[in-house]
Amino acid sequence: MKNLILTLLITLIITNCNKTTETPLLLPTAAEPSAKLHNNQGIEHFHKGAYLEALIKFTQANVADSTTGEIYFNIGLMRHLKGNQEKAKEFFKHAHDLANGNKNILESTLIKKYLDL
Repeated sequence: MKNLILTLLITLIITNCNKTTETPLLLPTAAEPSAKLHNNQGIEHFHKGAYLEALIKFTQANVADSTTGEIYFNIGLMRHLKGNQEKAKEFFKHAHDLANGNKNILESTLIKKYLDL
């Protein structure tokens, strides 16, 4: 019984390590229309807990517009939630570089954590 409780506790700790209160970001109004469409669909998938589908949509948005920090942030967030810290850091770096003054990116606790800001 002790082993079962310990196993459950460890599982809970591991599965909650990548949790965050941060959510995907909307694109600026002037963003490329198909990028906005894919990004919005990715946000819908995110809120349903379908992180793989969200990642696919955010990646499609990135193909349509690779100059928008919000898209890089959203992909970094999905990578973070999937436990891929190396990729998350890479995408958060791009998001920070392309933030264009977006405070949601510049003041993100995740980005600060990953980039040691």
